[in-house]
Amino acid sequence: MKEVKLSEKCALVVLNGLESLHPSNAKQAALRAVAAAKVMEDVVGEADADAAEFSAKLEEAVERGKSLKKKEGKELEAAVFASLEAEGLMEQVPDILGCDLNYYTAGITLRAYRSEEGEYLRLREGLRADILEDGPISLESAVLLWLHRESGCIHELFSAEEQKRVQSRMVEFSVQNDTYRSLWTAEFHRATEFFTGKILRTKRNLFKNPYLEGINLLFPFLERRQAIFIDCVNFGTSVEERRIAVIEHISSMGHYVEEVKNGSETLLKIDNVYYRIFPRSMQMARVPIQGVELVPVYW
Repeated sequence: MKEVKLSEKCALVVLNGLESLHPSNAKQAALRAVAAAKVMEDVVGEADADAAEFSAKLEEAVERGKSLKKKEGKELEAAVFASLEAEGLMEQVPDILGCDLNYYTAGITLRAYRSEEGEYLRLREGLRADILEDGPISLESAVLLWLHRESGCIHELFSAEEQKRVQSRMVEFSVQNDTYRSLWTAEFHRATEFFTGKILRTKRNLFKNPYLEGINLLFPFLERRQAIFIDCVNFGTSVEERRIAVIEHISSMGHYVEEVKNGSETLLKIDNVYYRIFPRSMQMARVPIQGVELVPVYW
């Protein structure tokens, strides 16, 4: 297997689980991050990056992310997917949203990107360890963290409590190193993309800049995941029986499903994304339908 480039590492995280056939705000934001990552590849790969060279590349990356057109994004998406698919690191699978009652009864075909689980976990856990644990933060990890922030998916990698640690660590390194400071204060996301959908949470504190007075970097939240309603019988069934029925239904539609213990609750891990299950009923043509709702977990 060839060495995975910075842009491909970024794509494996930011594109995972996103709908592949149609455009969306979430995907356009992800592609902006991939485009910026391609600009940063050479300078991040250097053993001892020159501060002036890094600053120039960062400025170019920000401009590239800001100016990416939809047609260019589509071409970039095709190219990066082709490269990852050839290495067995990403595939297109049925979109989990296709398991929703409203979609599969309408016969709508949806596809999504799924990153290879082993590589996805290696990248995710490697970044988390480098950022959260004591010691130096590698330049590549700092750049990946920045890219994930600008793509709107950092909340999929770090819990609310962990984000306080992320902020503390990046502030500490920004004080000590101008390279990290310039990186952490740069931004290329578009507010019109981030806030056209429902804001899942408000976490402004992570992006308050303690160095540039008057600048507040808002957390770029996107509605990257959606709740899914699956019809099944609730009456007379246990929580475990409903969970088994959901697992069988989702597995039959081409998804990897795994039960994961999280304290006292059991989550479902579906194609690298975690979901909670809640009993629910809904009306369709005035007919009540019993079922369950899968709600994505944002740590």
